Amino acid sequence: MRVADSTTQRNYLYYLDQAKTNYATTNARIASGARFTTISDDVSAGTRVLRVRADRAKAEEYLNTVKAVNEQLSVTENSIIAINSVLQAVHTKILKAENATTGDSGRETLAGEIKNLQSEVLQYLNTKYNNTYVLGGSASANAPFTVDETSGALKYNGVEVSKIYYDSASGNYMYDDGGMSKVVPMDSDIYADVGLGLRMVGSDVQSDTAFKVSYSGLEIIGISKDGTAPTGESNNIYDLLTKIREAMTSSDYLTTLGALDTELTAKKDTFGKFITDVGTKTSYLETLEESLNTKIDSYTSQISTLMGVDDAREATNQTLNDYVLKAVLSMGSKILPLSLMDYLN
Repeated sequence: MRVADSTTQRNYLYYLDQAKTNYATTNARIASGARFTTISDDVSAGTRVLRVRADRAKAEEYLNTVKAVNEQLSVTENSIIAINSVLQAVHTKILKAENATTGDSGRETLAGEIKNLQSEVLQYLNTKYNNTYVLGGSASANAPFTVDETSGALKYNGVEVSKIYYDSASGNYMYDDGGMSKVVPMDSDIYADVGLGLRMVGSDVQSDTAFKVSYSGLEIIGISKDGTAPTGESNNIYDLLTKIREAMTSSDYLTTLGALDTELTAKKDTFGKFITDVGTKTSYLETLEESLNTKIDSYTSQISTLMGVDDAREATNQTLNDYVLKAVLSMGSKILPLSLMDYLN
């Protein structure tokens, strides 16, 4: 049977196209290091790659959150440590004021220094990390702590701190407003999803499934007239420094300063607990960060295994593809017109 020239040419071009495609495909795999580029190339492996990539992306999202939260807590810790250092400095000045050799003018100077330290405390209470006041509860737009221009009293989100109390039943800080109890504004807890299996109860986060990132400055500095202060008056650090400053220039400074120094020491002890608490949280986040990095590395390894090429096998395939392509081109010189071969080459 005679085979037409057109059929011979068509069959030859088909095999030549296949040889070139195989050569180009193998070359692309070697260059990219990927066994396939679309799911249709390997549906089973491609589907698994998509799933693992989604898991890795989620882990990377958690990792970024953990890093940001850890940085915020570090800023919080530094603020608390700084305030604690101020209290230590005030304690030293009280001891100096109680010394008889200091004299009235010396105590007036010390009172002025304590006023400057008060300003530092206010700055530390309003410390920001990015756009977040780290001791401001859920406040974001404005600094949470301010000082009343008339009375000099400390305020938190617009409410005088000495009027605030903690309601253990509701877990909220409250204040009395004309005989009506109200929740202190902008002081709700803020939680971050760090991969603990976040769950919601209505519109509230289930606390054991997320990480609390907010701190209320109220728990740091103290709040209302709760009777624990020797004077029975407002029980927050800022107002305490005001009383210490005023006591230094009073006639009975020795008696008053002694009682206030005892209260100050109790505040310093409380600060030590907060520093420990924040340190425990940052240590936990560092451990969580290491765990997430390990997960991400594992996911990356799985993707590489699913998509990666066997270099030795691909090199062998390319050698064979090169041989086949050259053989097909050589065959073409015998069965195709010279003009067509020149074009194909």
